[in-house]
Amino acid sequence: MFTAVELEFLRSQRIARLATVGPSGWAHVVPVMYTMNDDGSLDFDVDGVKLRNLAAEPRAAMVVDAMGPRRGITMQGRVELIAPERARLTPARKFTWGL
Repeated sequence: MFTAVELEFLRSQRIARLATVGPSGWAHVVPVMYTMNDDGSLDFDVDGVKLRNLAAEPRAAMVVDAMGPRRGITMQGRVELIAPERARLTPARKFTWGL
């Protein structure tokens, strides 16, 4: 799903913003540290509100960006819980800028 340039960018960053949807329908956006997997999925820790939201609605969005020069990737996909407080986003769609 990702080009070599996009993968290099994602591996060079450490922090993303994760957006989930709460029971009220409002978005909940928080910074998360992530690790890239060889298959293009991203793993991150979850607890509290993130965990409750993802358990009820596994669709989420994630943004990884950098300033100077402005560049980034927005991803949408499904999240699966892979351990009690660890989750994996498998992107189904992406949008990039500046890469």
